[in-house]
Amino acid sequence: MGNGKENAGKLGIYAANSSGQDEKRKGVSMKRTILFLALGLCPLLSFSQETPPAKDKATIVFFREHHMTGGGLKPSVYVDGKEVDRLSNGRWFSIEVEPGKHELGSSAKNEAHTLIQAAAGEKTYVQMIITTGTWRGAGRLLQVDPKEAEEKIAKLKPLHGKDGE
Repeated sequence: MGNGKENAGKLGIYAANSSGQDEKRKGVSMKRTILFLALGLCPLLSFSQETPPAKDKATIVFFREHHMTGGGLKPSVYVDGKEVDRLSNGRWFSIEVEPGKHELGSSAKNEAHTLIQAAAGEKTYVQMIITTGTWRGAGRLLQVDPKEAEEKIAKLKPLHGKDGE
């Protein structure tokens, strides 16, 4: 009775050499194939910056464009008197709220609050503009057009995770 390698060779069955180089080559080839497939399919996939709003909730998207003036400030954002987050330079985030009227404010002492009407299943976009002051800057919140907001948000980074939530 011969050894298994001789019998495999006689039967036309592929047998790896003792160093396992053929198996290593197969592994490298498989990894390359998977990598090329993954890279090739990436452009076909649609990555969304935001998750769609729930049907019974409204979404408010807050964003702040990147500017050098006030770049180190992280003003607080308030919805109906409760702090929901602090907005960094060049970032955006979103929250879900009950449909209806909401009062939006920031840590700015002398800024009027912004009133919005949030509709179920829809998004409302609010931009933070940094205002400079004698001793410190602050953020002013303004409701903006959805198309304009989406163009600006596409250039920003989410404040939390990939969906900004």
